[in-house]
Amino acid sequence: MASKQQPVVRTKDTKLVAATSKHVPLGKKIRAHIELADPVTWISPAMITICGALASGRTESSFQWNSARDWGLVLLVALMTGPLGTGFSQSINDYFDRDLDAINDPKRPIPAGLVTLNEARINWLVLGGATLAIALSLRNPLIIVMAVLGLFLSVIYSMPPIKLKKNYWFGPLAVGLGYVSMSWIAGHALFSPLTWQSIVVAVLHGCLTAGMLFLNDIKSVEGDRQHGMMSIAVALGMHKALIVAYLTINLSQTVLMILAFLWGHVWVGALIGLSIILPIYNQVQLYKEPSQKNYIRYLIASNPFAAMIQIVSGFMVGGYFG
Repeated sequence: MASKQQPVVRTKDTKLVAATSKHVPLGKKIRAHIELADPVTWISPAMITICGALASGRTESSFQWNSARDWGLVLLVALMTGPLGTGFSQSINDYFDRDLDAINDPKRPIPAGLVTLNEARINWLVLGGATLAIALSLRNPLIIVMAVLGLFLSVIYSMPPIKLKKNYWFGPLAVGLGYVSMSWIAGHALFSPLTWQSIVVAVLHGCLTAGMLFLNDIKSVEGDRQHGMMSIAVALGMHKALIVAYLTINLSQTVLMILAFLWGHVWVGALIGLSIILPIYNQVQLYKEPSQKNYIRYLIASNPFAAMIQIVSGFMVGGYFG
């Protein structure tokens, strides 16, 4: 029988050390390594990569729906941007945020003692190496640049002394551009040269994601404050942070809506307009009472629209709507 998991202890320099049992069951250890990479976060970058492929256009040299080869390529890049690249970002973030997680989320693998610090390092080194290996195998200069830049942003986002996440402006923007914008660009560049329309839409979706990250900061105010993490909710207060998040989200969608109308896609613009209007009630409720329950309700009301807009945007930029 496995021995009981040992508690998390503190050394004199206040760094957290996970005192991990030598007898953690293999299945539990594997699940902990997967959890370090945070599978929930893989979905958006992988999906936005496919949207970028759609945005590459409808020419013979662009992404072809009926081509097994094209699907294989785009899924390979989605693997690079999602489970591997984003997994690297999440894993290295857990490694450097183990003190903070001990307060905000003590069930995470490192503070819970399910993986040692050496095992955590191996985790993100393997994920980062695999990301780079796929990018190099594709022999596409722009994709290689996106992969290297994405890994670099992930490192400086979490690693001292830069630790971009300490800056409540730069942190969310780095994640939005790294997770979403660059994934879209990689998907597009896989099949055809970039267009200015595709770049603009990719950046807008990155800004929309940054807005959601501003919003996400309200969940961890207490731990951030104790560790001197200057999140937007700590720096400006809960309600001002919500206003910044709402403005970023709604303005990004508004610009995208205007572009859709200008490009002659009236029904796409109307759909984006609905995605702005319908979650407003939940925005107001969350502002009145910034609770976890209202936060979840807002996510349920807004996330499906955000995902739908990403897909529709890919078709729109790619010229599928005429």
